[in-house]
Amino acid sequence: MIIEFIVKELKALLKDSGFVLLAFGGPLFYSFFYPLPYAREVARQIPVAVVDQDNSALSRQLVRMMRAEEEISPIAYSSLSEAKKALDRREVFAVVSLDEDLERDVLKQVPKSVHIYTDGSYPIYYKQATTALQKAIKTVSAGVEIKKLQSLGAGKAAPLLRSPITMTAVNLYNPQGSYGNYVVPAVFVALVHQIMLIALGLRAGTLYEQKKEYPKRLKPFKIWLGKMLSLLLFMAGYFVYLFIIMYRLYGFSGGDRILEWFLFYMIFAVAAIGLGLTIAGLFKDRETPIMFIVVTSLPMLFMSGVIWPVWEMPLAIRLLRLCIPMTYGINGVVRLFVMNVSLGDILPYLSGCAILAVLFGFTSYFTIKKRYPLEM
Repeated sequence: MIIEFIVKELKALLKDSGFVLLAFGGPLFYSFFYPLPYAREVARQIPVAVVDQDNSALSRQLVRMMRAEEEISPIAYSSLSEAKKALDRREVFAVVSLDEDLERDVLKQVPKSVHIYTDGSYPIYYKQATTALQKAIKTVSAGVEIKKLQSLGAGKAAPLLRSPITMTAVNLYNPQGSYGNYVVPAVFVALVHQIMLIALGLRAGTLYEQKKEYPKRLKPFKIWLGKMLSLLLFMAGYFVYLFIIMYRLYGFSGGDRILEWFLFYMIFAVAAIGLGLTIAGLFKDRETPIMFIVVTSLPMLFMSGVIWPVWEMPLAIRLLRLCIPMTYGINGVVRLFVMNVSLGDILPYLSGCAILAVLFGFTSYFTIKKRYPLEM
């Protein structure tokens, strides 16, 4: 009976054009077009205006070091006013000004500054350009200091005297420093979570508007179980497509513990479906649940903690986020895929998903018991 009901439920879902468009079109569209902007991982060849008013050997060396940085692409300008106009027009995203007498003052041991004007309204370009420019300037500055020490008799020990303590940074969980490697798995979790909520709201509204009835012989529990199992098949398909095929296709690292992640994902899927069925039972048309979920989608993503640190959020938000399956799903997938930890290391998120799966399992069952098999 359950198998027969699952087959009929799947056929009914596939006949609903709105559900099919969302359930299949959403993952296809986002899986191709969302990761593409992160394919290069970091912004490169950012246009930077350079105004060399000194035109000395030292200033030309600085410009050469800037050209060696792959993140920026220096462009020479004859005057600072012209360069600032280019910055205003966003032809460049930073302006570097090398003052007159730069080399002369450095040789006289007079401290000099290189002035950098950046477009702070574009954080990604601002960060990349500033970091690359600082690296080039510090490299040239270090060379000047080492030559000075060597002239005072330091010899080969000059580099050590200049920097007696150095720093070695090791990225433990994301060795490539890849933004896409971190954010894409989290977005995939948010994607399946939101698609399932919207699709269930859309489907429930359709059934209500069409006054569909289930046979009286079907008990609410069998209807609930059949819906849950048929939707879990969709969620399992999303897992294979997004987290195995597309994740590998884009060359992201991590995610080696596939079976452990699948177990965690399916518990998350039960919680997400339960929440979707519960929300769907609160509305009696197609549009309202869609609008509700669309309006709340961004706050739910924000509350997950992937965008902003949880401890910086107000207490009410920190408590509310504990009731959203996406919170545990995103944090669990980031650790399993990016940090490559074991299932035992994400026990808090696994437990959270399990608790919500039970909670929303009950609420969705009582929602169905209230609405089926009565006329909708």
